Amino acid sequence: MNAIIVKQEFNAPVDQVFDLLSKHATYNQAFAPIQVVRVKDSADPERPDGLGSIRRMGFGPIKPIQEEITLLEENKKIEYKLIKNPLIKHHIGRIEFEELAPNKTLVIYTIELKAKIPFVSKLILAQLKAAITLGFSKLAKSFT
Repeated sequence: MNAIIVKQEFNAPVDQVFDLLSKHATYNQAFAPIQVVRVKDSADPERPDGLGSIRRMGFGPIKPIQEEITLLEENKKIEYKLIKNPLIKHHIGRIEFEELAPNKTLVIYTIELKAKIPFVSKLILAQLKAAITLGFSKLAKSFT
């Protein structure tokens, strides 16, 4: 299984960072020009982007990538899986939050991926790592 890990420190309390990264709309800012839209709300009316929610990603009206939130532990962890993608056998994303100090949070983003076509996984993961590193860096600057 191929995987990437991206670590980013945020100069903010863990609850603020978790709140930011647990909202699908945040990823529009982080990964522009890619657009992210929630297409199914979670069962929790207080957290529509929570457990069981589904988001679609892409450009303009074409958003072929679908992800479902499979785990949400407040201020600790978010997990999601890619769904209905004919090119990917396995894709799990995990975002973990660690309080380093009252005003400093470490975010660890791990993605496991296995494509159906050999050698494609490493290419996809390299692009994801670059995009996530840049996107998280942008988000971290919003707290300074």
